[in-house]
Amino acid sequence: SHKFPIVAAGCMDGSVHLVAYGRGLGEAQQATTMGVQLLKLVDASTNNPIPILKHTKYIKNLAWNQATDEPPILASSSADGTVQLYKIVSMNDNNDNNNDDDCTTTTATVILLPTLHLSNPIESMCFLGAQQQYKLVLYVRDTVYLSVFDLLEDEVKQSKIYLNQDSTGGFQDHVSFAVLQLLPSPNGKYLAAATDSSRNIILDAKTGKQIRNLYGHKNDCYSTPKIAWSQNGQYLIGNNQDDPSLYIWDIASTNVVKKLDDKSGGHAGQVRDLFSSPNSDTLVTTSYDKTTKIWLQAM
Repeated sequence: SHKFPIVAAGCMDGSVHLVAYGRGLGEAQQATTMGVQLLKLVDASTNNPIPILKHTKYIKNLAWNQATDEPPILASSSADGTVQLYKIVSMNDNNDNNNDDDCTTTTATVILLPTLHLSNPIESMCFLGAQQQYKLVLYVRDTVYLSVFDLLEDEVKQSKIYLNQDSTGGFQDHVSFAVLQLLPSPNGKYLAAATDSSRNIILDAKTGKQIRNLYGHKNDCYSTPKIAWSQNGQYLIGNNQDDPSLYIWDIASTNVVKKLDDKSGGHAGQVRDLFSSPNSDTLVTTSYDKTTKIWLQAM
């Protein structure tokens, strides 16, 4: 969460757990030591405890919106085709010394928003940034569009961004790829979509228009494409199926301007995931070679 010191974790049994982190929490014996505690959830409308948050199938994605002045929203999506939405209203980190339970007494007050029911598993999901931070974008398996839900509306409605925008002859109703990651740019103006067809797509976040297609790597239906933005939004970083290299695209030219492989300090195994900090020129990558690397981006 951007507003509260909370981390969300999705599990294979379909459950979602919220964990508070901070000094003096959990097993930390001193106020200066960082620790973690499992949060107990309270329904804001009834003040009753909320049982564990759970879908009927395993969790596919978790996403926080980046609201700073309003309560943040957590979205969890599952292979069962549902998206559950939780608005975190407040957090109480006072411990109850009379509680002998091993679990924390730290609580979060939550508003449960209406569940979204989709036709198939949700493969990717994110909130848009900047002025569209209450718009949730997701890709549902075997659809030809991105689904957009505006959570500020009294009645949540779905709009669509079709993925075959340049097609002619009536082929808009078919696509030959799936979108496996969605990621807004640091300034919120653009949306990157990583596909399983060796293609990363850059869209205008406001209009949904495709403005760039990035090629030069390989990711097919057996791969797990991952992407990250540089802090300045001028570059996109992604993995590759056939080798452990990181590919860096210049958005303006669509060219691959750099490849970071094991000879340049990179991984010896395929990159499994990557994350770029929006607050600094720091990139974190993790690999099947059982290492995690931290990069300082010279961009």
